[in-house]
Amino acid sequence: MHKTLKIIAAGLVGLAVAAFLAYFLFMPKILTIAVGPIGGPELRVTVALLQALKRENANIRLRLIPTEGTAASAKMFESKKADLAIVRTDIALPEQAATVAFMRRDWVYFITRPGSKIDKISDLRGKIVGALSMRPANDIVLDRILSHYNVRASELDVMRGSLSEISQAVHDGKLDAVFVVAPASDRMARAAFQGFPKVEGKEVGILPIAEADAIIEQYPAFDTVEIVRGAFGGDPPRPDEEITTLGVVYRLVAQRTLDEGTISELTRLLFTLRLSLAAETPAANDIELPSAEDRGAKLPIHPGTIAYVEGETKTFFERYGDWIYLGIMGASIVGSIWAAIWARVSNGGRPPIDVDKELRDLVDLIQATRSAQTRAEFDEICRRADAVHSDLVQAMVINEPDADRIATIRFLLDEFKQMQTERRMSFG
Repeated sequence: MHKTLKIIAAGLVGLAVAAFLAYFLFMPKILTIAVGPIGGPELRVTVALLQALKRENANIRLRLIPTEGTAASAKMFESKKADLAIVRTDIALPEQAATVAFMRRDWVYFITRPGSKIDKISDLRGKIVGALSMRPANDIVLDRILSHYNVRASELDVMRGSLSEISQAVHDGKLDAVFVVAPASDRMARAAFQGFPKVEGKEVGILPIAEADAIIEQYPAFDTVEIVRGAFGGDPPRPDEEITTLGVVYRLVAQRTLDEGTISELTRLLFTLRLSLAAETPAANDIELPSAEDRGAKLPIHPGTIAYVEGETKTFFERYGDWIYLGIMGASIVGSIWAAIWARVSNGGRPPIDVDKELRDLVDLIQATRSAQTRAEFDEICRRADAVHSDLVQAMVINEPDADRIATIRFLLDEFKQMQTERRMSFG
């Protein structure tokens, strides 16, 4: 019966270890992500992704940390209060950040009034340029562009306002150009194209940042982007050819210390769910997968994302095989320890009984009984014999010795009992 109980106990320990391993291996990995501002497209995409991961019972979940904007998100990330963040790299890129995905690329360019005679950046001197006041980070971009072309900010008049104010100023013909930092779908760009007063024989102009590559050499956080032919519609299409210009990039970044397998799986989930995310928020259409060629870029790509791009994502057993092996070994060790504890508990908290030693002690007691000289000496031997007898009986129950060992124990116990009877009679 005791053997059966030990088997049951070992089985329960094994089940407990297996349950722990299953919980550890299959419980969703929760990652915190800092995103802002509230109401921005990045936050809308993140909320949609968070809900999609929960809906799909994915093995990775997100916990949202709303912030005031990308600069605040970068600070949360840098202080290690967030595992992930969406940052605009020309504003702030934490040192320990590695790119998981490009959430969107904003084009940087000017839309010029028909007949304004603005053909290059230096032509902006003395002109009135509109810019959105709710995007102060873009002022830094404008200053760096002007500086590259040796144009001082004081040489042009920048009118800042809300989207409606800039649109009205365009419609009223008060602006010579509008400075745009936005994706193709941005409302201000389309409003400027459609809102400038018509001038016979003249078209609304697009002034790109032609020396974008040179600016990037000085400011690596920028990027180059292509404004495709016909991006703003019209017939003939506007622009009438593809244009290269400067770009700012919103990146989903992860702590470099995060496990490669975790980020590889996050990347897979993001791009698997992208179409369903786009159905909820069109901004998800702008999400791009980094190229494996970017592995040596100044702004590094996370190894987990590179593994996904190159099709080297590890399988479940490749990722957790070592843990499973260690778990099995651990279960074996725990089972052995539990068996030892069970044996000790079953033995009243004493160490396991050494049957051979007890038998040797019994032989010694038989000889001592035969040679005892006094009644007191005989009584002391009997007390010692009681303890040995008790141990041997327990050993027969707990250890379940073989038939030969049982026969030996019984023979010696009978021999000792006979010797006790004879000596007790001799002492009267």
